[in-house]
Amino acid sequence: MFGILKYVGFLILAFIGVGQTYIYRRIQGKWRSFPVVRGKIIESKLENFTNIEGQRVYEASIKFEYEFEGQRYCSDTPLLRSPQLFKDHNLEHELLKKYKVGDHVDVKVLPRTPEVAFIEVEPFSRLSAIAIPILILLYIASIFGYGWFIAEVMGHDSNFGDWTFE
Repeated sequence: MFGILKYVGFLILAFIGVGQTYIYRRIQGKWRSFPVVRGKIIESKLENFTNIEGQRVYEASIKFEYEFEGQRYCSDTPLLRSPQLFKDHNLEHELLKKYKVGDHVDVKVLPRTPEVAFIEVEPFSRLSAIAIPILILLYIASIFGYGWFIAEVMGHDSNFGDWTFE
């Protein structure tokens, strides 16, 4: 009934699941190669705003100073983020608890653009790691199971087309 569409849907789900994990692993690999310098937190607060979709958004605003190759810099990007289907909404609050004004932290600097630096990599969402495989299994069960069910009904009931309703 669904023809090629069921395979396309499966490939899209599989690509999203494998793709987000692959991108996260690549980011982790790059992260390890960045030079580390010492920095100091100069601001730590929770931003509260409405995004373009009208949803309320809370984001940790953490600014830090650091020195790299004799130059002083200031950054407000505490996390190196990766694309994830399901984000951890408690992460912003955890960052505020973790990084207070005056704290000294290790900062990873992008060597080619030293004005860009990060304190840590966004953790991979457990929900993303669990939900995508479950969605794939549910998709397989519903699409391919539906086809199997129809084949069973059509194959075993020779009078299927001769039903009469009274």
